Amino acid sequence: MAQPRIVIDGYNLIHAMPELARLVATDLERARDGLVAKLAVYRSQWNVRVTVVFDGRGAGVQQTRPPGGVEVVFSRAPQTADAKIKNMLALEKSPKSWTVVTSDNSIIIFARDYKAKTTSSAEFAAKLGPTIPKLGPNRPVQPDAPMSRAEIAEWEEYFRKGRQDRSGKP
Repeated sequence: MAQPRIVIDGYNLIHAMPELARLVATDLERARDGLVAKLAVYRSQWNVRVTVVFDGRGAGVQQTRPPGGVEVVFSRAPQTADAKIKNMLALEKSPKSWTVVTSDNSIIIFARDYKAKTTSSAEFAAKLGPTIPKLGPNRPVQPDAPMSRAEIAEWEEYFRKGRQDRSGKP
């Protein structure tokens, strides 16, 4: 039997993860790196083959296998990631061993026609969890967490004391 394979609609999954979706407008590469890092952790825990497909739109990159063993595939214009996933399924000898992660109905229907399993991006995002591993050298991403009133008061006191120490005035 073929090794289980998870094929992921990359941007679809990124948008299902608030901590990564926030990065899309300002640092798309960082959002992709964050997703691939999370997928690498998942892959190592479950011993499955993981492929994430992104719209490349002329990026010129077809496939890479970064550390962590996650296969990253970019479609080439005019092909979309959706069409690339469908093409991969159509060419696969044993698609029954695949799980396709997407919330795109046309991909879900296509995958089911090939007897592949499907999981919504939101469900899979929940499996990955809320934290993001380090995104390469000195590039951690932390989800925003509101401070409690006690923490705010503690910081205000800290800065008030610091100002007094430097100026000698209250």
